[in-house]
Amino acid sequence: MFGFDLDPGDIREQDVDRAAEQAGRLEALLAEQEERLAGIVGTGTGDRVQVKASAAVDGRVLEVVLGPQAAREGSHVLAEEILLAVRRAQDDTRRQAEALLSAAVQEAVPGLDLAALDEQLNRPG
Repeated sequence: MFGFDLDPGDIREQDVDRAAEQAGRLEALLAEQEERLAGIVGTGTGDRVQVKASAAVDGRVLEVVLGPQAAREGSHVLAEEILLAVRRAQDDTRRQAEALLSAAVQEAVPGLDLAALDEQLNRPG
């Protein structure tokens, strides 16, 4: 799971050293990615009216742009469309961040199965 097979009943000093080396590489790569993460901007649009939104990686809404037809739809529809555009922008940001971090982890620890690790960490009990 972590780039090499490890027998929990027979952990040797070299296994610990190898795991520490991989952890160090991962930490260095994640530090490098921090600036790239901060620069991620996600975008999203509404379905029915001209609404565009952008969001930062921390979820902050950076901008909402309303097209000329947007105000004609009424406040309820406009509010729904703005929320939809913002949600999509935040989802886009999350996807970009996950892809960036996944690539960094794969570079640092080749062979690491992130899906299996996530499943194991989130397994109840």
